[in-house]
Amino acid sequence: MNARALGAASATLLLLGALVLSWWGALDRAASQRTHAALERALVTFALSRTLNGVISVAQGTELAFEPAGVGVVISAGEILDPLNDLVEQFSWLTLIAASSLGIQLMLGDMFATAAVNWALTLSVAASLLALWWRPERHYALRTAVLRLTATFVFIRFAIVLATLGTGLVNQYYLTQREQAAVEYLSQTRGKIEAANESAAPPATTPDSVLERLNKFFDDQRQALDIEGRLTRLRQDVEAAVEQVVNLIVVYVIETLLLPLGFLVVAWGLVRHAWRRIA
Repeated sequence: MNARALGAASATLLLLGALVLSWWGALDRAASQRTHAALERALVTFALSRTLNGVISVAQGTELAFEPAGVGVVISAGEILDPLNDLVEQFSWLTLIAASSLGIQLMLGDMFATAAVNWALTLSVAASLLALWWRPERHYALRTAVLRLTATFVFIRFAIVLATLGTGLVNQYYLTQREQAAVEYLSQTRGKIEAANESAAPPATTPDSVLERLNKFFDDQRQALDIEGRLTRLRQDVEAAVEQVVNLIVVYVIETLLLPLGFLVVAWGLVRHAWRRIA
C-alpha cells in the first residue's frame, strides 16, 4: 500500500469514527451531564454570594454598645466588613456570568447534537469519502476543498463537546475540591455573621436591685475587655473569607474561560494541521 492509499485509509477511519460518535451521542450526553452539574454549582454559589452580601450589609449597620465603668462605647463592624462586602458583590456578578457561560455551552451542545446536524455531517463525510477514493488524481482543488470543509464541520460538531469533557476532567481532579471547600467556608461565614447580627443588640434592661447593678457592672467590664478579641476574630474571619472568594474567582475563570478556550485552540490547531496534510 502506497503512502496516498495509506493516508486515504487513515482519513476514512477517522471520518467514519467521527460519524459513529456523532450518531451514537454518548459524548454529547456525558458533556450535557457535566455542564448541568457545573451550572447547578454555579447557581448555588450565586445564591450564596447574594445572601452573604445581604447579611454583611445588615451587619455593617449593626453597632455594639457597651458601658464599661459607666462610659458609653459604640463599635461598628462596617469598616472591617466593607472590603469583603465589595468583593462579594463583584463576585456575585462573576458567578452570574459563569452560569450564563455554562448555559450557553449547554445550549450549543444541544444544538450541535440534533439529527439535522448529524445528517449534514453524514452528507459531508460521504462527499469526502467519494473525494478520497473515486479518481482522487482528478479535480484536485475540489477534492481539497471538500476534505477541508468536512474537517471544519467535524471541528464544529465536536468542539463544544470535547472542550466540555476536557474541562470536566481537569475540574474533577484539580478544581472541585477547592470550590467545595470555599463554598463551605463562605456558608459558615454567613452563619457566623447572621448569629452576630442576632446577638448584637440585646434587649436593654434597667437593673433594679443592688445585686443586679453589680452583675451588670461586671458584665460590662467583661464585654469591654472582650471587644478587642472579638474585633480580632472578625478581622481574621474576613481575611479568610476574602481568600476563599478569590479562590472561587480563580476556579470560575479557569473553568468557564481559560480551559474551554484552551481546548478549542488545541482542537483548531489539529484541524489546521489536517488542512496542511490535505494540501
